[in-house]
Amino acid sequence: MKKILCPVDFSKTSNKAAEYAAQIAQRTGASLTLLHVIHLPMMDTTESALMASQVLDEQRRIAGDKLHSMSLHLQNLSGQAGGPGYMADVKVVEAFLADAVERLVHEEGYDFVVLGTTGGGNTLEEIMIGSNTESVISQVKCPVLAIPAKATFPDIHRIVYASDYHPDDTRALRQVLDLAAVFQAEVEVVHVTPHAGADGGKAAQEFIQRLRAEFGGMNIQFREVENEKKDVGLKDYLSRTHSNMLAILKKRRSFFKSLFGMSLAEKLTYQTKLPLLVLHADAD
Repeated sequence: MKKILCPVDFSKTSNKAAEYAAQIAQRTGASLTLLHVIHLPMMDTTESALMASQVLDEQRRIAGDKLHSMSLHLQNLSGQAGGPGYMADVKVVEAFLADAVERLVHEEGYDFVVLGTTGGGNTLEEIMIGSNTESVISQVKCPVLAIPAKATFPDIHRIVYASDYHPDDTRALRQVLDLAAVFQAEVEVVHVTPHAGADGGKAAQEFIQRLRAEFGGMNIQFREVENEKKDVGLKDYLSRTHSNMLAILKKRRSFFKSLFGMSLAEKLTYQTKLPLLVLHADAD
């Protein structure tokens, strides 16, 4: 992890995401860029185009001032907490959020994205933020950490990785373990199955042995949860444990859709308090 990108819209939720991003930047030595995206207005005449240009200039100025203030605030918080500082900068661009993030990841080498999501509510702001987060997760091929409105202060001690015993899990777990090391957190690999023990035979044992051979000595636990539905099983398990981050590999649409194939107001919100780390099997 070398370059962290954190989109902000100056809401309380995005401010909380920025705190997470700053914590990770400070602990890893990565640089942090705070990004604010201004949506391009619709223009139908030369006069309206001129007015839109003036409005955009003012929005850029205001956003730039806010970003610099936020950056200073985050660095002051990091200084008060002790430890090393980190490099920080800010960007204001005109685009759609997911397109802007995807371009920066591809062209400027950002390798970790942190953003806030409210979701789960009925206000326009909550629906839009939830939709934006889903779009970023769908388009961007680097790890994305989504911070919900009710997330607690960034003090991660247990990360649950939802697995279906797929070979790609090994690569994803490497990324999870790297993040866990930042917070000195333990990692729990959780597999949801309709019947406990039913798919815990040869394939599961080979999977566990492969992980132990690959990550020998690291703090990884394995759990099997019995439930007919993966999303319900994860909800129940996370509500009964003291985990404070959920990690998922977005590899097959069927599995990911089973978690997020809900109405717009429900997307990305089944864990209202836990940060969600989404990894990609097809990442470069």
